[in-house]
Amino acid sequence: MYKFLQKQVTTGQFAAIYGINKRTLMYYDDIGLFKPATVKENGYRYYTYGQSGLFDVIQLLRKLRIPLEEIKNHLTDYTPQTLRTLLDNQNQKLEQEIAELMWLQRVVRNKIDNMEAKLSVASDKIEIVEATAQAIVVSEATSGMSMEQTMKVMVDFAQDCYHSRIYSGYPMGHMLDAPQMQWQGIFNQLSRCFYRVDEKTSEAVNRTYKPAGRYLVTHYKGPWPEMDQAFQRLVDYANGHDLTFMGHAYVESILDEAMATAEDPYYCEVRISVLLE
Repeated sequence: MYKFLQKQVTTGQFAAIYGINKRTLMYYDDIGLFKPATVKENGYRYYTYGQSGLFDVIQLLRKLRIPLEEIKNHLTDYTPQTLRTLLDNQNQKLEQEIAELMWLQRVVRNKIDNMEAKLSVASDKIEIVEATAQAIVVSEATSGMSMEQTMKVMVDFAQDCYHSRIYSGYPMGHMLDAPQMQWQGIFNQLSRCFYRVDEKTSEAVNRTYKPAGRYLVTHYKGPWPEMDQAFQRLVDYANGHDLTFMGHAYVESILDEAMATAEDPYYCEVRISVLLE
């Protein structure tokens, strides 16, 4: 067994055992992480099978995404306690990466679902829909703000939602004062912006709800500046059917941000729903 462990192989042969490029072994030698057992006068490096145990440890630590410098320091001053500390720290980092990946997967799945739902949307139709409560997170109030101030609130709100992983893949929505729309014909004064959130997410954030109840709903496809015509259709329908707006109107994009085109940045596809008394 001892003779077997002491058997020398070339850099290429040792690299082939692990399915790696021999340049990796040469780089590890250069930085002092994993040196060959022997270097001949001609400069050729030779490794032994007995070094496989140490190289297995390096490979494992690399798979755990531990930087080479940390691996080198650990192997230089190894104790069971330093290994435990190293693994505990890396376990915490991996848990954070897993949480990040799970959040990104949820975002992707919701975007796919939103895109599939878009395929069945019919524009211009007006209907009354009975809706359940929907968990949302909302920005600070923007009523009375200038356009520049409102845009700053929207950008800050979006960034906060991304960084805290509240964002679930649904496009940003906008809220308007519904009675103001019906009785004063004001369609361009946003009161807040919001994001839908998943129920799994909603318990961990400071969320509120889009109320359950009857909503007057329509869809609009076209330039943002011309959306007022969709609001006016809803107002005319409500007035013609003795319906009264209350609370908020919700403008929810059904055209994902990733589908927006540079050729027509003002084009939108939205669902407009207004809470009824």
